Amino acid sequence: MDAAGAVSGMAQRAAAQVVPWKQEPSKKNGVLADIPFIFLFVGFFMVFCVIFIAITSFAPEPTGLLSENCPCEGGLERCICPRPTVEALTVWQMICLANSRITAYLSYPLFLVLCLSMSRNLLAYLQHTVVVECLPFPTSAHHLHFWAGTLVGIFVIWHGIFHLIRWGVQGNLRYLVDTPTGITGWICLVLTPIIVWPMRIQALRKRIGYETRKRMHYASWIWMGALCFHAPQRNIFWIVGSFLVLYWVDWFFGLFVATRMAPSARFVKLESAVMIRLKKPPGFQLKGAGGYCYLNIPWISKLEWHAFSTFKDPVNDDFICFCVAVAGDWTKKLHEQVQEPIYRRIWINGPYPSPFETASETDNIISVASGIGITPALSAIKSLADHRKMHLVWMVRDASLLEFMFDFGIVIDDDAFTIIFYTGKRELVFRRPLPYNVLIFKGRPDLDSLIVSIVKASTNPGENLDMSRYEAIHDHHVEVEAEAATTLEHDFYKEVTRLLSIYSVDELFRAAVHRSHLNSQSISYEGLQALIKDIFIRQFSDDQLKEIFDRADEAKDGVISRKEFDSFMKYLEDNANKHYDQYRKIKRNGKVMGSAVSMTLDSDIRGTDEDTIKIARPDHWRLLYCGGSAPVVAALEKLSDEHDIPLSLESFAW
Repeated sequence: MDAAGAVSGMAQRAAAQVVPWKQEPSKKNGVLADIPFIFLFVGFFMVFCVIFIAITSFAPEPTGLLSENCPCEGGLERCICPRPTVEALTVWQMICLANSRITAYLSYPLFLVLCLSMSRNLLAYLQHTVVVECLPFPTSAHHLHFWAGTLVGIFVIWHGIFHLIRWGVQGNLRYLVDTPTGITGWICLVLTPIIVWPMRIQALRKRIGYETRKRMHYASWIWMGALCFHAPQRNIFWIVGSFLVLYWVDWFFGLFVATRMAPSARFVKLESAVMIRLKKPPGFQLKGAGGYCYLNIPWISKLEWHAFSTFKDPVNDDFICFCVAVAGDWTKKLHEQVQEPIYRRIWINGPYPSPFETASETDNIISVASGIGITPALSAIKSLADHRKMHLVWMVRDASLLEFMFDFGIVIDDDAFTIIFYTGKRELVFRRPLPYNVLIFKGRPDLDSLIVSIVKASTNPGENLDMSRYEAIHDHHVEVEAEAATTLEHDFYKEVTRLLSIYSVDELFRAAVHRSHLNSQSISYEGLQALIKDIFIRQFSDDQLKEIFDRADEAKDGVISRKEFDSFMKYLEDNANKHYDQYRKIKRNGKVMGSAVSMTLDSDIRGTDEDTIKIARPDHWRLLYCGGSAPVVAALEKLSDEHDIPLSLESFAW
């Protein structure tokens, strides 16, 4: 099957069970609609609280606090004086009191959102109950926590400022140290910026490391505790205290019940990431299409926990995997420590539901991923590909990650498009032939036109996917044809080149020496054989390995010295370059996938009639994205807006 035929066949199968295109789109917006619904739900109680406090504060007695028995000023007949800390004897003082009390009562429902959105174990349970249909907290918990925390931060500072103004006008600033309300109030006022600003303000997020920001955020425990005693005459102790107890019970449950040990997790070093594979601990259940866990690796740090997407092992359902990209001090230290495949103990807290759980809500899913954002997409594909169309668009720079995933045997949807955009520099090396429907191109995609083209090609069996604008770097037939131009030394050097993007020459030599079990700093045949078995993607036969060893062993003494090792590396480089010239000639003369894959749709989607890019029933489609690229997020959000396709985002950039 040639490239054009492969894509044509994929398009026909992908179109078999999707809805047709027509002029009028649906207005439903999936998870983007769920979030306003939750805020509408919370907003109802916020409005109720405002009305309640307005009536109970500013209605005449006995309904409210306005009393004729207060020493009112400024000609007022009624004012407020139930107790010294809330005394308001003038119009200006009552305005200040109104601001303070309204912002306080506006915050009460948000306190519940803050605690509930961080009760991860409760949310994980609710994710698989009918409750999730009414209150879809689990898949949007972080988003809700972020915005609820922002509002509470504003309200608390607003509340405190107007109390300080009122007390200052009255000459009663001594209340800050003389009363429980004042003491707990200034504690909360001081802690609020420490808790909120480093998580909310982008400039502070860049300057303050994640672990430091997280420790600062734990000041919220003191903040909530102080809040419980802020108004002893009211019911705030029971209101805020009940929310805090909910969070604490969930937190301790997660620590002592939902945290499990994996005694023998396998760590494999990639160019800019570490792959972790482990057997599921007893009681660990990964349900649904996505999820994430917190990992503690005690030999890196005994106290640090970091969140990573979990994906199911493609071969053995008893195993799960994580991919840890180098993104900070902790991940950098892990990458440096894993010099070769090792087994170590780790602790896992979770799993918890992620936005990729929403994949089950539609018939056709387009998962977009950048870098290690591929991991939740793989989990969703393995879970849902039998019953839904799971298209994949993956942008990746790390060649070793791309190679590892396919050599690992990841599951992709045979009836959907799998399109990879490789932005790395070195040549890719795969242990086995790629599936026929995996297309690899060089550079970055135009996501708008690409995704619309995927939907069009999937809908209309007579149309192919237009990839003519992109440069193909992997064509199955050209690769097979080019094998004739390669030699054993060239194949071996391709592997060594791949490894040198992960390890240094010294590290490779030391790893081989370690496996040789010799007293000298030399490599035995058994040591080279063990090294290839452990860290090479492509495996070589005994005869091939013997030929390689004999070529490197210039002294013919049965071992490879460091000088011989360096000489052999130089020989491989020179020899491989000669044969690669012939390989490139075949590649240039071979069939170019980009021109073979075409469709009648004008590739410039934006230039077509608007009616041709409207989707009937866009709620039958969903976009998923995981990754750390702000431009990709912006492009997908714009596309979601323009074409009314629901979008779910997963990110751990907290």
